[in-house]
Amino acid sequence: MRRAYVLFFLVLLLIHAGCEKNDNGGGVQKVEGAGQNNPEVPDAVSYDLNTDSVDDFQVDYNMGIWDGANASGFLVSATLESMNESTVLLKINEGINTEILFSMPKDSIWREPVEPFKWNEYGPVSIARLWQGADGIWPEEWSVNSEFNSNPYYLGIRVKENEDFLVGWIKLEINVTNGKIRFVEYQLTPEEYIVIPE
Repeated sequence: MRRAYVLFFLVLLLIHAGCEKNDNGGGVQKVEGAGQNNPEVPDAVSYDLNTDSVDDFQVDYNMGIWDGANASGFLVSATLESMNESTVLLKINEGINTEILFSMPKDSIWREPVEPFKWNEYGPVSIARLWQGADGIWPEEWSVNSEFNSNPYYLGIRVKENEDFLVGWIKLEINVTNGKIRFVEYQLTPEEYIVIPE
């Protein structure tokens, strides 16, 4: 139990003071005091997809901790946070858990999805992670939370537009060497569904 308290307070300290901005204006933060070869983590980026001057999504980076039976370490999670009632499409696995659904070209994104798919109501979703090893060494590449290895990746989305919603998709590029996630293309429609092009 003492170990859990020590790790909890260490994480709070790291979150509060461990990330310092670089002076080079590169849009990254250096993780300090968390083992060997500490990574640089990109700054958060917000996106207004329907150009109504209200942000719809934010890519953010959060530090946490993993704790195993005989080891523990830090992790950095790249998350997609929904804003202004916008949301992403999830897949429900046998009613037990949910996962972000990376779609593929030719997939249809429906305004009213059917099981096992649904619009996210659970807060931020993890897109990629960087896990520190039990030896304190950070890996050289981020792991993407996807069953596909298809960079670029596609997400089904729903964006608030006045009192209604637009349905659409985002094409993401995920740089596994530095964790940067970019929205490179997207499309929205007021129709009942949209097909991701090839």
